[in-house]
Amino acid sequence: MKNGYFQIGEVSQITGLSKDTLHFYEKAGILVPDYIDSKNQYRYYSRWNLWQIDIISTCRKLSIPLEKVKQILSFRDNEKIVNLLMEYRDEALRLSAYYQQVANDILWYSKENQNILQQKQHGMVNKKIFGEETVIVGSMKRDTKSYHANLQEVVKEELYQLPSIRKKYGYVLNLQEIDNKQFVKEREYLKIENSDYQNIPPENLFTLPAGAYAVFILHIKNETADFSPLLNWLRENKAEVDIIFAEEVGLQLFDYLPDYYCEIKAHLKSE
Repeated sequence: MKNGYFQIGEVSQITGLSKDTLHFYEKAGILVPDYIDSKNQYRYYSRWNLWQIDIISTCRKLSIPLEKVKQILSFRDNEKIVNLLMEYRDEALRLSAYYQQVANDILWYSKENQNILQQKQHGMVNKKIFGEETVIVGSMKRDTKSYHANLQEVVKEELYQLPSIRKKYGYVLNLQEIDNKQFVKEREYLKIENSDYQNIPPENLFTLPAGAYAVFILHIKNETADFSPLLNWLRENKAEVDIIFAEEVGLQLFDYLPDYYCEIKAHLKSE
């Protein structure tokens, strides 16, 4: 220390902050040394600067953005500082709720994948009852390679507003091709949990019918698949289907992986 001032190396040793960090704070305009020698550009820090560094370090531990730190340092009124911190607290609570939602969503995906693994092991077809469900659709037919991009364009605003990441992609399958072991997709859709689809045009909404479904996990490889478990089940139960849906499981990427699994939902015709 010289004449009540500290050089940058001394400040670094006292505070534990690197010289690069001190230079960064100076460039950001939140920590300006009290004196800069015009001849050699040496930085000299005062006790006031050390107090500022203490405030900066405290704010950074609270993840307060640098712009708000700059505001806090400009105040010499403790009440103003407290008010600003309370504003940031509200933002922190909002972010906390958001990250809790993300954590819950990841756990949801994990549980879903565990359920899928169990179903894959026994490979059985189960009869399940589902209610009516609305989904978002893009192009009517897969007549161009851009049908997925078309759906993405339709849902971009809805996904932007979405607080949760819980969503599933699915397809309407070609019924005539399942006997040939061909996994032919005719229409793509997106299902978003707990969404009212306010940002989606009515023409891009499609209703999955309520009723009984034959459900099982299907292995697809190079767009071919063995539908025999479903076909055998239908024969044994003297049942017919009028539409078949395929939905992604977990975080797989339909159409981008040559080998993947999906959940087949075959809607049974009413007797």
